[in-house]
Amino acid sequence: MKLSYTLLILSFFLSVVSNAQEKNITIGSGGGFAGTSTVYKITSSGKVFKGKGIGEIKYTECSKIKKAHALKYIQSVAEQTQSNEQFNHPGNLYYFFGYNENSKDRKVTWGDAEHPIPESIQKLYQEINTAISALRFKPIK
Repeated sequence: MKLSYTLLILSFFLSVVSNAQEKNITIGSGGGFAGTSTVYKITSSGKVFKGKGIGEIKYTECSKIKKAHALKYIQSVAEQTQSNEQFNHPGNLYYFFGYNENSKDRKVTWGDAEHPIPESIQKLYQEINTAISALRFKPIK
């Protein structure tokens, strides 16, 4: 009987942990003549994946940031994508960030000069991009 309770509690704990790890954000830019995108994916554990391509992105490099920073960025992007979810105005060159939780995506895209992005989104994008630019990425094996 004790074993079944222990297994029940353990399975509940593991499901909570796995759900918490499913939160992530993506941030990147793309467009131009070639139309390729550079995308960074930040997980709640602090892993940062980098990928390039057109359409489906294959992440080929990885780095890491502090978990506290990752969680802060995830929370900030979640708030911005929720309050600006309808903002989808890419230009020839475009920028974006998105929030993903349990396979539900929200994304904000900008770049069209006729639709300026709110300053709060621009500042958050620059803050995250500055942090990512300082990282040293290693190929994923």
